[in-house]
Amino acid sequence: MSWSDALTRALPLLHTLESLGHESVFVGGCVRDTIMGRTLKDVDIATAASPEQVIAAFPHTIPTGLQHGTITVVHERITYEVTTFRTESAYEKFRRPAQVQFVKSLDEDLLRRDFTINSMAMRSDGSIYDPFGGQRDLREGVLRCVGDPDARLQEDALRIVRAVRFAASFDLRIAVQTWRAIMRHKHLLAHIAMERIGLEFDKMIGGSDPARAAAYLAVSGLLKHTKEPLPQLMVESAEQYKLAHEEASLQAAGNSRNALVQTMTRLESDEDRWAALCMALRLDQGQADELFARLRYATARSKQLKAVIGLHTALQVGFQLDETGRRKWIRLLLQYGKQAAQQWLRIGTAIPELVSAEAGMSNAILEKLYAWLEAVPASSIRELAVKGTDLLAISKQPSGPWLGGLLNELLHAAAAGEIPNDKQSLLRAAEAAMLHNPRSEVQEELT
Repeated sequence: MSWSDALTRALPLLHTLESLGHESVFVGGCVRDTIMGRTLKDVDIATAASPEQVIAAFPHTIPTGLQHGTITVVHERITYEVTTFRTESAYEKFRRPAQVQFVKSLDEDLLRRDFTINSMAMRSDGSIYDPFGGQRDLREGVLRCVGDPDARLQEDALRIVRAVRFAASFDLRIAVQTWRAIMRHKHLLAHIAMERIGLEFDKMIGGSDPARAAAYLAVSGLLKHTKEPLPQLMVESAEQYKLAHEEASLQAAGNSRNALVQTMTRLESDEDRWAALCMALRLDQGQADELFARLRYATARSKQLKAVIGLHTALQVGFQLDETGRRKWIRLLLQYGKQAAQQWLRIGTAIPELVSAEAGMSNAILEKLYAWLEAVPASSIRELAVKGTDLLAISKQPSGPWLGGLLNELLHAAAAGEIPNDKQSLLRAAEAAMLHNPRSEVQEELT
């Protein structure tokens, strides 16, 4: 096991606290990932020093979680969370501790954590302190709660979903007692904010094995217990998976591969994976929008997902490599946007069985669609060589709905290759349209 650059940069913080007589260690994910040889995402530090002593020890600090003992220390322009050893009690709504007590014992601090693989500490000399067998569980491929699994999951019900994510991400099987506790307490997910569920789902779909995560979610039935209902088709798909595998052992179920979901690892982008999942589940635009709304994802993400699903749905009726097909593709490109078209093509190229099964697309058709996409000179009004002010100047008319209509018709004509996308050609077409069709009626002239 070698020191990463991230740990080396953070080491002076441990030395500073230790020089003041405060036991201090690296904890949590950075220790786990170091043991596994994975790239560190962040470095967390736990210490016997009180929050006030941490603030006094460093020149640049931010009291981000003073009540719970967490101080953000800024060292060489990098921020680190330094948290005082603590115990927790009286959890509120199965998520947040109502009360914490600062302690001097590292063992007590590690005991409050979720899983053994996250309850290890590393000292400044590189030695690992592992009172609950996290290293053994990593070697044996087991995810296990620290101490009593019923207590750990009732303290923070989000750990139920995090168990699925960790098991999938690190290729672990969930220990039998931990799994049974998950099944006993999964109804507590009704207390967890949907934003938190959404964050966990994002990490699952962007992880190394989203199919394994999907298998655990399906077999456990967790999707039926969220605070707000997920799209019924998604829940039903999980239930069908569960019924198909209900005779399998927990380990076999965890290792099962749904062929189509497993193919998502061919896609690098999380957004592409989400779109592929929705396509595989046959969610329509409304259901996809409902899913992202329930998970509290940004409106821009939902809009983009809906565009890809809309395009996919429109192409399911089949496609021909002729002029009619080219014009249809261009209409859809303008309707749903170039970004959605590019995303759909990425998905179709990476997972041809998805679009071939749903939309009857062959590789030859996908390649032609790529070529037609690249040949389009303008895919949005802002890419036109003329602006609204140019049309107002030649029309001598006040702005109104007619202007947007004219720009839109110019766009369709330019995208289809009927008019060159240069300013003079577009102005001549606009003048002709306005001359023969007063303001609002320009479609026939341009097409």
